[in-house]
Amino acid sequence: MRESIYFLVGMPSSGKSTLGKLVGRQLNLKFIDLDEEIVAHEGKAITEIFQTEGEDYFRELERKCLIDQINRKEGFVLATGGGTPCFFDNMTQMNNNGVTIFLNISLDDLYNKLSNKGMQKRPLLKDLSKDGLYFELADKLKIRKKYYQQSKITIDQNLGDINERVNQVILAIKNLKE
Repeated sequence: MRESIYFLVGMPSSGKSTLGKLVGRQLNLKFIDLDEEIVAHEGKAITEIFQTEGEDYFRELERKCLIDQINRKEGFVLATGGGTPCFFDNMTQMNNNGVTIFLNISLDDLYNKLSNKGMQKRPLLKDLSKDGLYFELADKLKIRKKYYQQSKITIDQNLGDINERVNQVILAIKNLKE
């Protein structure tokens, strides 16, 4: 395991990308958004990949891009997609090659954020009603939590002050090293 590699995992809209950028800056590490890597690799938006190629193709591409990042020589902070840990042996690969950090956000907070912010950029959620969204998030969380809980660090967070949330992540990393 390389200590300078950090993987943020959690549900869609849990703050992986936003926190990842700030944590990377504080740790002096490059920030990588796995979804952005997939878009750059494919030259298509995530929603378009899902529409034209399907989820199976997307998950294989996601896996390839994840392994490409793991094989980098330098350290980084990587925001995974919400489903990344749940396919193939992705979670094992991340745990074997770095520190996984589960951003555990309540179902109600996720629902409120997604229903207010919009879901159009999220292919598995974009066609749902607000009621449908809540039940879909509950179902996905129930399925995915067993993967997320394999993380080396779990941080229960509220969707509040961003600096407070970043400090929680940095403190958890420091405590892991001690």
